[in-house]
Amino acid sequence: MRALFKSILDEDDIKGVMLLSRDGKVVFQEFLQGLRPNLREVVLLATTPVLGKAKELEILYDNDRIYMRTFPEGLVFVWMGAFARVAMIRLSCEVLVPSLGKALASKGWRRLLKRT
Repeated sequence: MRALFKSILDEDDIKGVMLLSRDGKVVFQEFLQGLRPNLREVVLLATTPVLGKAKELEILYDNDRIYMRTFPEGLVFVWMGAFARVAMIRLSCEVLVPSLGKALASKGWRRLLKRT
């Protein structure tokens, strides 16, 4: 699974990435050593109806930014610092989401987890 998120994790000032299912279950997560977000807050934010039909969101959180990209099967959550290049994160997510969607739609979560 890390290979799928490699392009995002290798960007400058990225603090972590998480993949959530639509029901709020964490499918994949990787954060910098010693850095751990409050997962209850993240899951609550990801499953809130406020998102509605929004495709992507960028939220300011303390001195950091959170980029969220929704797709039919789930949500990609990227936690980044103030100096991260958001355009590259958006591009990486646009490339990543179709492969996640195909993998999840064809054989469910099991196929996706085998790639780890």
